[in-house]
Amino acid sequence: MTTDDEREALARDLSRLSLPELDDVLRRVLSRHAERDGVMPSTLCLAEVARTPGDTEPPHVEVVAWPERDHYDSGFGPNPGHWEQGACPACGLEVASTAKRAFCPLCGATCGLT
Repeated sequence: MTTDDEREALARDLSRLSLPELDDVLRRVLSRHAERDGVMPSTLCLAEVARTPGDTEPPHVEVVAWPERDHYDSGFGPNPGHWEQGACPACGLEVASTAKRAFCPLCGATCGLT
């Protein structure tokens, strides 16, 4: 078990990472909490939630897809923000990523995003 001070120090360290680096670290941690029992796969993941100010509609939610780093020579892709969007071709989950080629955090399928 860690203390509040230790977790705060870790949060400060994570805050210094760029968005693609933070995504990569969280992918490594969150994916370890996956349950893939064949009946109902689930995993902890990062999501981006957007709402236009004054809008009364529910917010738009996209799950962060992890960049396919091998495709980018171990890099994170060309864009620093979650500007690439689409749906996973295998499970249909709405995803966003820092890269055009990314992995769905739920099923692991490769997503081609625009």
